Amino acid sequence: MIDGEDRKEPRFPASKEQAVKEAVYKMLVLQKAKANLPLNGIASGACGSDILFHELCLALNIPSQIYLAAPVEEFKKGSVSFAGKNWQERYDELIEKLPVYVLPAGNSDAANMNIYERTNEWMLDTALSYGGGNMTLIAVWNGGGGDGKGGTEHMVKMAKEQGAEVEMIDIKKL
Repeated sequence: MIDGEDRKEPRFPASKEQAVKEAVYKMLVLQKAKANLPLNGIASGACGSDILFHELCLALNIPSQIYLAAPVEEFKKGSVSFAGKNWQERYDELIEKLPVYVLPAGNSDAANMNIYERTNEWMLDTALSYGGGNMTLIAVWNGGGGDGKGGTEHMVKMAKEQGAEVEMIDIKKL
């Protein structure tokens, strides 16, 4: 996610939005060029790289779906609104244009996972259902731990364990 104004240690400052957008665009173009099957994008909808990813998929005619850890408005309040009106409007526009899936209620297998971990697992399982050799995780990441469970570190670790290709965009180098 893009950093909130009160973030003490910058991770994804707003000043890096354009650089992240360009890096994700290049990665999507590369994936599109090397794909032997139609591409399908899956990401959540948080302000920052999730929203940028979906916007770029639309621009490149790559179908994508939004997977949310909570209902649309609740997710917006927790993962978008703090970043300001611009991000809220972009989120709303994507919600109107793209298929949206909301994490179903927990089950006994996922009882020890929070909703963000469960959403990561759900997105990864969905992507892998197309075949692990056909799945690439594009991760915008600083290489460090997150603010809680279920962040990028968790997703990268799970994807690697499942044998998926992982392409890193190191935000520290942008």
